[in-house]
Amino acid sequence: MPKVVVFTDAETATGYRLAGVEVRVSEPEGAAKALDALIEEDAYGLVIVDEGLVPDPIGSTERVMRGRDLPVLLPVPSLGAAFGEGDDATAYMKDLVRSAIGFDIKVE
Repeated sequence: MPKVVVFTDAETATGYRLAGVEVRVSEPEGAAKALDALIEEDAYGLVIVDEGLVPDPIGSTERVMRGRDLPVLLPVPSLGAAFGEGDDATAYMKDLVRSAIGFDIKVE
C-alpha cells in the first residue's frame, strides 16, 4: 500500500511529525533534486510538497514523473505564506483545535 510523506523544511517538519505523518526534510538549496530522488523511490502514493521549498513542484518534477501515475504531488503553502507578520498564529491554532475537539486550550 502506498504511503504518504510530507516534503518540507526543518521548522515545519515538527508539526507534521506530531500529527503522525512521515516527513522528509530539505533545505531550499537542492530541494528540487531531493524531491526527484523521493519520487524515484517508488515508495509513496502521495507526496505533500511545501511550496516554500519547491515553488512549482509539478512543473519542476515533470521529467521524473513522465510515465508515472504515482506519487500524486500535493503542493501546500509554506508556513511563512500562511502566517504573515501581523497574523496571530496562536489564535489560529486555538480556533483549529476548538473546532476539531470542541474544547478550548490554554497556550502559554
